[in-house]
Amino acid sequence: MDQLITPNQSGDTLHDRFEQQVQIWPDKIAVSYQDQQLTYQQLDVLAKAHSEELISRGVQSGDMVAVMLSRSVDLIVHIIAVLKTGACYVPIDPNYPADRVEWVIETSTPVCFISRRELCQNIWPEQLPSQLKERFYFIESAPQVNVNNSQASTDTPSHQETENNQHSDLAYVIFTSGSTGKPKGVMVGHSQVISLLDAVTPMLANDHNDVWTLFHSFAFDFSVWEIWGALTTGARLCIVPQESTWSADAFLELLKQEQVTILNQTPSAFYALTAAVNEAHTKTGARQTLSLRSVIFGGEALNLNKLNAWWKHYPEGKPRLINMYGITETTVHVTWLELSKTLFNNDSSPIGHALTGLQVHLLNEKLEPVNEGEVGEMFVSGKQLAIGYLKQAGLSASRFVASPFHKSQRLYRSGDLAMWQDGQLYYQGRADRQLKIRGFRIEPGEIESAMESHPVVQNCAVIPKPEKDGSSPKSLIAFLIATKDSHTEMNSKDTLSALRDHAISLLPAHYIPTEYVFVSSYPLTVNGKLDQAALLEIWQQKSNVPTAHDNRMALLQKKLAKLQKNYAQKEIE
Repeated sequence: MDQLITPNQSGDTLHDRFEQQVQIWPDKIAVSYQDQQLTYQQLDVLAKAHSEELISRGVQSGDMVAVMLSRSVDLIVHIIAVLKTGACYVPIDPNYPADRVEWVIETSTPVCFISRRELCQNIWPEQLPSQLKERFYFIESAPQVNVNNSQASTDTPSHQETENNQHSDLAYVIFTSGSTGKPKGVMVGHSQVISLLDAVTPMLANDHNDVWTLFHSFAFDFSVWEIWGALTTGARLCIVPQESTWSADAFLELLKQEQVTILNQTPSAFYALTAAVNEAHTKTGARQTLSLRSVIFGGEALNLNKLNAWWKHYPEGKPRLINMYGITETTVHVTWLELSKTLFNNDSSPIGHALTGLQVHLLNEKLEPVNEGEVGEMFVSGKQLAIGYLKQAGLSASRFVASPFHKSQRLYRSGDLAMWQDGQLYYQGRADRQLKIRGFRIEPGEIESAMESHPVVQNCAVIPKPEKDGSSPKSLIAFLIATKDSHTEMNSKDTLSALRDHAISLLPAHYIPTEYVFVSSYPLTVNGKLDQAALLEIWQQKSNVPTAHDNRMALLQKKLAKLQKNYAQKEIE
């Protein structure tokens, strides 16, 4: 555990920043979820009481505490409670499959697990380490707290709480997808998040009058920005019900009812919201009245052309549209670009310039700077770099490398490609998203852009077609969403033939998809990103190809038949 106890040089923590707002706005609503809401003082009273309970159970500074709770005000209470102990929180989304939950627990070895009993049915008790079973903290069984207790953090913290907060800078460990197929834990400190907040808040000009949404899973790092962007400025954090994140129509209604002013979205989710706005306008003949001041994009590459539909309904700057590139390992956001119509009709994805306190270096394979207009890999340096990967020193050393420019500085090797042009960074995709099909290197974004230029295609996502024998993919599948005004029979031979001809006219032969599948919408992961596995399931069902589930069932049936045969032979003997 010693590697995790890194000193907090400034002494400034996220809960310190929150407590400052408690002193300024004690009676202002801090967090709301459906009909639940808490003022800043009530939230602080609850968090403080639960932190004291956690400390009494042995939670210490530098420890890890797993939190697996559904969307509710309780979620925010317990995140703050964990931080008040000096420990860090390890978020686990209740929607994660049991094997991922088990992996996160085994890797992080938390000293305490905060949850509700009904959320633990799939992992309790067989899949948990024996020592952890004794350290469950079921919130429905926790001591009741009077939220109207006036003793909040306007008072001096207790001696025990102060002691706990003196040692560790670690705030959270978020597990992200790994190249090995196993999630890796990214360790991020209070000082890194505070550097992010200090860099962005002046540009965003957000304050206590704002209403933010917590749209994303708290196990996705976009949530860190959503939660603390609100609670360190006296704003209200509106937690979006899970069902509303799945329905753009329902989410649009929530934005109107809650008078949300600051919205954070992945591009995929925002395209769906834009379609809902357009459909509502078509039905009512009136523009949807929103209170939005700023929309921040992150998590995926943004296609500027897909924003045209939004601009038809809302004038430039009302709300501001801001594109922010970022990575979990660099604490959510790295760059900033306020979008304008002058950037439109451009297939590229501009991401702007680095935030204050960060630098972006574009380097070649020899770690040498590339020239303007040349594509290089993005290496990030500065105050927001994560501490490293949990219990993976080798991986940390390979991704957080020594800077060739400053001996005492680290660079994070992002795996993302970009180029400088006219003083701006332009995102060029993932280095590892470049596919290799029959020996040719292919950038899926080029194919997607070409297909979206066809009049019946609104969106396109290209995925390699899996081979039955598990060998390297040899062809591509294009998943298409039709334009709203298209009356063409989407899956007719004529339409599919026309799409193929369109691709042939614009793309090299090895870029041409072999299959075209129309879908009504794109499935998203819990992080709001395109769910490629779900798309392949759709393709398999439409093509009558055995799905992964079918294959597993067939294998189980085969094993069962073998066992029955062996058993029968033993009975005869």
